[in-house]
Amino acid sequence: MCKSHFSKVASLIFILAMMIFVSCKWKHHQEIDSFEIADNYIDALNASDYNKLVGLFVDSIRFNEMDYVRTFGREEYRSLFQWDSVFAPTYRILKVKKAGGELHLKVSKECERINFLHEKPFVTNEIMQIKDGGIYQIDVIEYVDFNDSLWVDKREKLVSWIEKNHPGLDGFIYDQTKEGAVKFRKAIAFYKSSRDFNNQQENN
Repeated sequence: MCKSHFSKVASLIFILAMMIFVSCKWKHHQEIDSFEIADNYIDALNASDYNKLVGLFVDSIRFNEMDYVRTFGREEYRSLFQWDSVFAPTYRILKVKKAGGELHLKVSKECERINFLHEKPFVTNEIMQIKDGGIYQIDVIEYVDFNDSLWVDKREKLVSWIEKNHPGLDGFIYDQTKEGAVKFRKAIAFYKSSRDFNNQQENN
């Protein structure tokens, strides 16, 4: 009787130990999966892989940028994605920390447009919300070391010069389609080859 009782206790302890082990392993696996989702998201952006990117989202694509809330269906997001891809962006995760169902990310981004307007990558603090094994929402909560005055000044000079010298490209700054991005790149190329731009560079 005593031996049987001991056997039952031992079995119970073994079962509890296995449950704790499986629970810890599952939790660790979930954390790894969250980091993998973030890595896959950045990889898809860098590869300009639209299908891979939208496949990481649970349903619609939600981006909140400070007070600016945007929600896209998958096809709606395609146009904006194509616009961004034309500039050949490079994204990097600088820091990442898990907090519940969220990942807190520090992300840098550079591309032809950013390098022209900002002269260096800009960095954002973001929160990626993960639900049911996919991305539910991404919130840009802070711009880190973003030179707003430089960005606005260079953008205004570019827009003004294009309006005067290449009116066929006028309006490129507001056109967030693939065609608009191609015009944006042409505008930058024309401006950088101009005497006005070269004179500015010499005076800086």
